[in-house]
Amino acid sequence: MSDLIEKLRGLQQVDGEIYQLRRQQESKPLELQEAMARVASQEAKVKAAEAHLKSLQLAQKDKEGELQTREGNVKKLQGQLFQLKTNKEYSTMQHEIDTLKADSSLIEEVILKFFDEIETATKARQQEQQALASIQQEFQVEEKRVKADLAVIQERVGQLQSSRTSALEGIPKPALETYERILNSRYTNGVAMAPLIKESCGGCHRRMPPQVLNEVLIKAKLVICENCNRILYADDEKPTV
Repeated sequence: MSDLIEKLRGLQQVDGEIYQLRRQQESKPLELQEAMARVASQEAKVKAAEAHLKSLQLAQKDKEGELQTREGNVKKLQGQLFQLKTNKEYSTMQHEIDTLKADSSLIEEVILKFFDEIETATKARQQEQQALASIQQEFQVEEKRVKADLAVIQERVGQLQSSRTSALEGIPKPALETYERILNSRYTNGVAMAPLIKESCGGCHRRMPPQVLNEVLIKAKLVICENCNRILYADDEKPTV
């Protein structure tokens, strides 16, 4: 039984490292989530900047169309001035022309203002695009790092799987089934065995009764902690009392 305990401890050492590496495999992709969120946030800023610029350009185009219409009306009315027969008609039409010209001047001011706003919006869009390019580059670097880490982890897991196959040799099936049932329990976190530490279970720290302590020290059978269900063993390199 003493040899069996040692074999199981060797297996546990391998399985413990495999468990930790599997956890890293699961958590590594999560490291990219923050970087992905930064990219998505910046992409939204770029789209907002583009939408703002486009709205200004459309508004300017509308005003330019309105100005063109008014200037056309001015030319049309100016061409009709010499066809009028009375001073009153002439004066009325001239007033209408002056009003159109005044409105046109106001529209021209608005268009000039749009030019300034469009220039500012264009620069803002460019800045957001540059920021996006920088953040995307950072994401690519981070993604490359994570993939490299995962490759190293996968290689190590493969090595440990080979070591595990060797560690299984000589372990009786009933003992192995007990061990693996405990190992795969969601409550043990990949640790199926625990040492006695000062008369307590090293896994859950529950103090063990004298009878359990004696059974562990005698090593006549596999002793299970009634609290955390791990296999208990006496670590010869550490005092148990």
